[in-house]
Amino acid sequence: SQIFCNRPGLYNFAFSVQFDKASGGDALAHVWGRLNGANIANSASEIRIKGNDAEIFVAANFFVEMSNGDYFQLMWETDSTDVQLLAKAAAAPVPAIPSVILTVNQVNI
Repeated sequence: SQIFCNRPGLYNFAFSVQFDKASGGDALAHVWGRLNGANIANSASEIRIKGNDAEIFVAANFFVEMSNGDYFQLMWETDSTDVQLLAKAAAAPVPAIPSVILTVNQVNI
């Protein structure tokens, strides 16, 4: 749950999240970044999920300046217990669906 930095620099954290809602009505979910346990300013996204068996895919990225020993966390929360992160096993011809993909690249030193 913590991505540690061992080389200082600017990092690009790119993510995708697959949400699923199991019942009717609307729900809100939020995704944001944290650095060393503190929320990163202006990093949140708000996702409204509508309807029964509603799936939604969200993707974004953050550029974060990091020092040795710093750590990044991708956070999420929802206002409904019917919302979950969706992962599915492979079913031909489609490969497996992961609930979260996080890619980290150092942009500069």
